[in-house]
Amino acid sequence: MEISEKSLYVINDLIKINNDRVAGFQKAGTDLENANNGLITVFSKFADESRQYVGELTDIARRYGGEVAEGTSTSGDLHRAWIDIKATFTGHDLLAILNECERGEDAAKAAYRDALAPESELTPELTQVIQIQQQGIREGHDLIKSLRDQAKSAAETPESDENHVTSGESVHQEQQEQFTEQPSYEGAAGEYQAPRAYVPEPESLEQENDWEESQDASSGNSKLSKFFINELKDLLWAERELVDTLPDLAEAATSNELKNAFEEHLTETEGHVARLEQVFGILGLELESRKCEAMAGIVDEGDDIISATEEGTAQRDVGLIFAGQKAEHYEIASYGGMIALAKTLGYYEVAELFVLTLDEEKAADAKLTEIAESHANYDASIEQGKD
Repeated sequence: MEISEKSLYVINDLIKINNDRVAGFQKAGTDLENANNGLITVFSKFADESRQYVGELTDIARRYGGEVAEGTSTSGDLHRAWIDIKATFTGHDLLAILNECERGEDAAKAAYRDALAPESELTPELTQVIQIQQQGIREGHDLIKSLRDQAKSAAETPESDENHVTSGESVHQEQQEQFTEQPSYEGAAGEYQAPRAYVPEPESLEQENDWEESQDASSGNSKLSKFFINELKDLLWAERELVDTLPDLAEAATSNELKNAFEEHLTETEGHVARLEQVFGILGLELESRKCEAMAGIVDEGDDIISATEEGTAQRDVGLIFAGQKAEHYEIASYGGMIALAKTLGYYEVAELFVLTLDEEKAADAKLTEIAESHANYDASIEQGKD
């Protein structure tokens, strides 16, 4: 079955827009200059999602023999999402950065809406892929808009005490401090320092109401907190899926060393599930998971490797190591991001638990690399296929 020219045009338009989005969020993170680790983590997450979307769209186009677009969009395309973002950012102004991010997300959201129009002539498979990606784009748009609104509201709030702000300072500068004055974290469990910012007691009922609203936003009701919780549900699904999958990988492995590595990591993964369940309890959340599309794809790839390789061969081990490391790299990135978000949201105990898991994921990845480099790759290189 061939893909229509209209469908291929839609694919390439979305590929270029996602490339724009990657470049835009990378630029946004750079302009923050590490002043806000929480926002930088969000930007990195969205950039990684768009890289994944590009990979999925590219795979479909190539399977149907279509020519795949490269680079970012130009003025001749349907939507210019992020291409001018470098020119429009001004200094390191947080509100300006978020304004441009929202502008880019508006364009990306519109592109996905238009891509699903009937005249695009999409195949059922392509429609499903774009619909799933569209949900991620919507969530990204809504979070960026919420963060922009918070920054704008804080920038427009008048000072109650004229002497509180010295000459040359501004309300927006104080908002910037609210985003940047987060607890510092040195990378090992328990090594936290308290936030440096001081919040004075409210002097009026209006100030007290404002203070309570800000506490709600920082303690679980904000868009960032909801984003964190959704990612938590993804991780729970992913870890549970690995608990079911690792025994199959161990059984399929040829070398005893690789079998043992998968079996050992199964025990660790069961512990990761228990830690995540503990996190839900710490945060007072109902234990709930949602399908992690990234991990589901990695697991499917592992199944394909088992089906496509001969039992008892080094080639199969190499393929299983690839699949295993893809899972580890996804988890390493996810837990690293979640640690930064947990710090920003004040979930210090949660961050400590995630550090323990992250260390185990890194160790498991290093073990797979050791097996590959010590013998599996070489054994596969000299292995003769059966006629």
